[in-house]
Amino acid sequence: MPTDIDVTGPIWSEGESAQFIALGRMYTPRREELLETFLDLIPFEPDASFTGIELGTGAGWLSEGILRRFYKAHMIGLDGSEAMRATTSRLLAPFGPRAEVMPFRLESQEWRDSLPALLHLVVSSLVVHHLDGEGKQQLFHDLYAKLSPGGALLLCDVVESASEQGRIQMARSWDAEVLRNSNELNENRTGYDQFVSDEWNIYAFPVASDDIDHPSLLTDQLTWLANAGFTGIDAWWVRAGHALFGGYKPD
Repeated sequence: MPTDIDVTGPIWSEGESAQFIALGRMYTPRREELLETFLDLIPFEPDASFTGIELGTGAGWLSEGILRRFYKAHMIGLDGSEAMRATTSRLLAPFGPRAEVMPFRLESQEWRDSLPALLHLVVSSLVVHHLDGEGKQQLFHDLYAKLSPGGALLLCDVVESASEQGRIQMARSWDAEVLRNSNELNENRTGYDQFVSDEWNIYAFPVASDDIDHPSLLTDQLTWLANAGFTGIDAWWVRAGHALFGGYKPD
């Protein structure tokens, strides 16, 4: 894959990257549980040799988890943020050549055209909602075309509420998850207070995040996956407006 992909764009700043690196574990509902669910859904044995891509590595925790469980796997982490790539590179350094980290711009076609010929897995956490509905549909079609038979596309993302009652519940439950994390990780509520101050909860502050966040209905995204050709489509984990969903390319 090329290493000179254009990563400039207005949707995410380096300041936001630094903040999410520092607070992402606290801001994400039950991240350890989420990681285990991701790993259990990967359709390979621990000793399988396969190549996977992570779209938007953040701090690198998902790729690290995959490389630890699947000890012959090769992961390529893509991120548009220099700070996140640097953090991921440090975390994945112990895995040597089994891990690569490269720049990309999510909406660009270039990186999609340059995906490895044998691609078995695509994962992502809290990234794809930066694309609008049309962009998500194109992404699903592009990734299906590149995946090898038997491969998987597994995505965790915030999803659009289908009702006002649902939006209110998602806002409250996300707040509750972050307060719980703050009390467990910091033994105080400072992390939660920062979460509220930053208006990070898109269900509580939907207008403030309109310029970069474009969550889609979960039902729509499951349909788009089917339209792209995926089977075994499901939402396996749903909490506080976050869903882990995806599908498999028929073998």
